[in-house]
Amino acid sequence: MKQSLYLFLFLSLCYSCTSNVKKQQKNTKEKNSIEQLFSEIENGKYPATNAILISQNDSLLFEKYFNGYGKDSLQDVRSTTKSITALLTGIAVDKGILKVDEPIFTYLSQYNKDNLDNWDDRKSLITVEDLLTMRTGIGCEQFFGDMGFPDCEDKMFDQKDWVKYGLDQKMAFSPKEKWLYTGTAPMIMGAVISDASHVNIAEFASDYLFTPLDITNHYRWAKNKMTGRYFTAGNLRISPRNMLTIGHMVINKGKYNGKQVISEKMINEILSEKVELPQNYSFFNTAGNSWEGQDPATYGYYWYTEKAKIKDREITLKFTFGNGGNYIVLVPELDNLVIVFTGSNYGKPIINKQPFDMMYTYVLPHFLK
Repeated sequence: MKQSLYLFLFLSLCYSCTSNVKKQQKNTKEKNSIEQLFSEIENGKYPATNAILISQNDSLLFEKYFNGYGKDSLQDVRSTTKSITALLTGIAVDKGILKVDEPIFTYLSQYNKDNLDNWDDRKSLITVEDLLTMRTGIGCEQFFGDMGFPDCEDKMFDQKDWVKYGLDQKMAFSPKEKWLYTGTAPMIMGAVISDASHVNIAEFASDYLFTPLDITNHYRWAKNKMTGRYFTAGNLRISPRNMLTIGHMVINKGKYNGKQVISEKMINEILSEKVELPQNYSFFNTAGNSWEGQDPATYGYYWYTEKAKIKDREITLKFTFGNGGNYIVLVPELDNLVIVFTGSNYGKPIINKQPFDMMYTYVLPHFLK
């Protein structure tokens, strides 16, 4: 009887040990999916990736740098700057400095039909929200490049007054009629904030966004030396950790360390799905991942939304996008997952979407346990 009991206990112990080993092996395999991604990058699979930071519930879980970059390195995040301009707009609205439904010339009093080229009465109808949703009707477009409109941003840098240059362009549509991605809109938006608040945009950002987030260094704005305007459409240089801090504030509905930096109402507006991207454009599809029933990405106030289908589950991502592969990605339903990518694939419209393949293949499955 005792021998049978000992045998039973021994077999139970062996089963338990084997079971635990299998669980440990399984857990190790799951945990290593992110490390596997890092190895793939080091082996050249995702070229010119400079940093990946991943946090959950405000806790930094993974942080990896490549190509000589480090935690304090400044990355030119290109159009992710636009998304930060949207946050500054939210602050200005909260403070009563401006309203999104007001015509932009309410705030830009120095520009009018008498000193602007190609004046069209439809320009007087452009609102702040039209700037924020890229639906001004001004005939500039640089996202697709096949719509027959000029890419006005490149030529803008040759002008003395970047804002006037954008306002000078011909109208192609009425406001709100069509989404045309252009750097001129957020450049004008920065001027609206600056002129309405009577403070240059760098000071406004420092006082009301960066300092409240404890971001006091490791960022730098681009400036027009002739007019003193700061470039609010791109070329902000900022560290990945500062990008992560911004992501934490946004995913926490505008709160940081218990303080409401931006109202929850404005965060919801910024992240809302106001416009469906033309041509059924999907960041995941461009990166090489598609599924049945795939929907195009949508646009809010300089922030994007796209839904991913992974392991038969649909997940909603809110994100910024900067040429080169510079993203702040928010996944609220996965315990406030925030992912920061930086990269230098500038001017490469396919490769600079490679973070979406990284997320689809490695990152999101890791957190879908």
